Amino acid sequence: MAVLTSEELSLEINYSGFEYGWVQYEIYFRWQGESILNDSILKRNGEYWGSRPSDSLLANEHRECCILPLLQKVIVSNDADYCEPVEPDITLAIYPVHTFPFLPSHWKLVYEKENHKKEREEREQLKQEKGVLPDDLIDMMLLVDTYNFKGCSAYSGDGICLKMTVRRIQLEGFYENLKSEYITFKNKFNVDELNKEDYGDGWKPLEL
Repeated sequence: MAVLTSEELSLEINYSGFEYGWVQYEIYFRWQGESILNDSILKRNGEYWGSRPSDSLLANEHRECCILPLLQKVIVSNDADYCEPVEPDITLAIYPVHTFPFLPSHWKLVYEKENHKKEREEREQLKQEKGVLPDDLIDMMLLVDTYNFKGCSAYSGDGICLKMTVRRIQLEGFYENLKSEYITFKNKFNVDELNKEDYGDGWKPLEL
């Protein structure tokens, strides 16, 4: 499972199918292992929405996963970026340097213990030498469009948003787990072969 956690809050992303050239995702938000969603308001009509597992949100992307390239780019570059599928069921934004609300902090340092000051200064020195550290904090925000909700007939750009702060080492582990699941998924559903049938020899599979 590809699960990212912050304290008791968790985000899980699964690959569920590949139909008509679309990579299908199931997304779960949980607190202490229980869904934080009201399952009764999620869309259930039709074959696609009717196949929704309990407490999951659905999204899809055309031909290849869009989340893995985003994770890979952010981990390598340490720059903020986001991804949004062709059909904008979700928007995932990652901020490795700045933290929510992405504005200058209003906090003012009043007092700092000497041992804390020493630790902070040593870490700042290490950051200057190494650039990135395994315990760097990274903010993630995942917006799920209201199109997932019953009665919503079109994408709105509004919805529910999960904000998580994780360590770099956690994000790297999440990427590796999701990549492993995607490789298994691609083999199971013959994704590369089907894409090549549609696009010919010019088709280039996603490099992971």
